[in-house]
Amino acid sequence: MKRFSSIALVIVVLLVILNMSNLPWELRFAAPQHNYLFVMILAITLPASVLLWSLFRRTKLLKVSGFLVALAAAVPSFIVFIFAAGDYSEIKRSGVDYSFAELNRLNVNDDSYVLYRTNGGATTSFGLVLRLEREIGFGIHAVKVVHSKYKAAEGQLELVSESQIKMQIQPYDTQEQMEVVVLDI
Repeated sequence: MKRFSSIALVIVVLLVILNMSNLPWELRFAAPQHNYLFVMILAITLPASVLLWSLFRRTKLLKVSGFLVALAAAVPSFIVFIFAAGDYSEIKRSGVDYSFAELNRLNVNDDSYVLYRTNGGATTSFGLVLRLEREIGFGIHAVKVVHSKYKAAEGQLELVSESQIKMQIQPYDTQEQMEVVVLDI
């Protein structure tokens, strides 16, 4: 059980690090609620795996240290869990993730270019994110951010040629003009 607790801790810590890292490609579930469920599971298993690891240590110092680390990890994990659970239940009920709502999708060969509107809540403005999504299987996509624009609410994608996409970004307020971005794919 000592070996199992060490392996479980390493796996959970690696998953948390990968989930928090800003890598060029990320793994995301096709169903938005599954992303929130995954975060909720990580929020529970991180302090639990540290606690499990500490229970199977021989010295009292390692046991107490592990317990204190588990306790310290439990507080932020609980906060993350509460926010993710709230979003999860709302997305499950409505079927839409309003914090990352799909506006437009272009399928090019086996890839999808998907334009999303981001919504961080009352204290932020809307933004647009264009992502390249490739289906890996089992409802999992490899995702790469291609372009983003903060303070933008509406946009449209158009396939210009087999190698270019045009993104038209509507003005966010009266002082702006429509922005056209042509991206090589």
